[in-house]
Amino acid sequence: MAKKNIRNAFQSFMHWISSSNDQSSTDNVSKVCWIFHLPSELLQTITEYLNVRDIISLSKTCRSFYILINDDNFWIHRIHCQFPQSISKLYTLDLFQEPENILTQDEVRPSGFDHNRGDHELDLAAINSATHYNDEAIEKRHAKMYISKENFLTNLQYFQYKKPKNILEIPFMKLIYFYLIDRKRTSVVNMYVIHRNDRYLVEYNDKDSLIGRIIRLNQVCWLEISGRFEYDIMPGKYEVIWRMKGHSNHVNIWGETEFIVVPLHGKMLIHKISENDFQNYTLEHGTHWFSINMGHIIIYELSTVFMGIRNWNNGNWKTGISWDCIELKLIP
Repeated sequence: MAKKNIRNAFQSFMHWISSSNDQSSTDNVSKVCWIFHLPSELLQTITEYLNVRDIISLSKTCRSFYILINDDNFWIHRIHCQFPQSISKLYTLDLFQEPENILTQDEVRPSGFDHNRGDHELDLAAINSATHYNDEAIEKRHAKMYISKENFLTNLQYFQYKKPKNILEIPFMKLIYFYLIDRKRTSVVNMYVIHRNDRYLVEYNDKDSLIGRIIRLNQVCWLEISGRFEYDIMPGKYEVIWRMKGHSNHVNIWGETEFIVVPLHGKMLIHKISENDFQNYTLEHGTHWFSINMGHIIIYELSTVFMGIRNWNNGNWKTGISWDCIELKLIP
């Protein structure tokens, strides 16, 4: 309740300030308004109760708030308030400290997939991950997460927000903050779906989808879906979340289905779901959407991230599941 009251009071204040149409009247307001006489540290604390939209609006009310908010220290403080210490320290300091380059000869290792396609980009990325980002190889070369600030600015893309055109004029830590709160999500309909047609794996509109359109598995023997995130992903540890649902009370996904996520420069994830698991999910959730946390990947350098769903080692028909999207969520 206190948080809501503070936010409402600030919104009223912003409306009052914004109603001053010329600079002179705003200056007169600032001379009599108590809030402009508060220390910047206290103003920073008050803004913790505001959402991003309110903060952007506040920065447009007057010069004092513009200066306060368009400063790296403002966004560093907000990052430390909203994220666990390991994430805030990584993205405000450690990530941009260049490591020593230790060259090693790593023994080539197989992908570890049960369902293999040797020449596929997903399989090649998995071999690279298994070879250079297994625990032994990481320890041998003292691998750490790193990206230069220049490389970050060049490759930064948002999934929910538009990348600003005047990126060099924006506080660096503000760009970091928006990367941290951005949802890194991609739709299954944007992936390569073998046997996508109006009979086997069918694309549908769905009002409850987070994306708008879904892939529905009517029936298929060879199940293969593969793709990549639209933009490269920054270094970090990410939880992998798949969103799916049963579209009937009769779900049969024979054998084990592999859900695979592979960063080009990092540790991959192979998560297997059995036919009993699928049946239990649909018994619990019915025909409603549910999300499965499948584990995590670790990215050490800016990476293309590939993903796939595979099940083709048995010839039985598979049916009854729909997929919406996959999301990567930053975790400590």
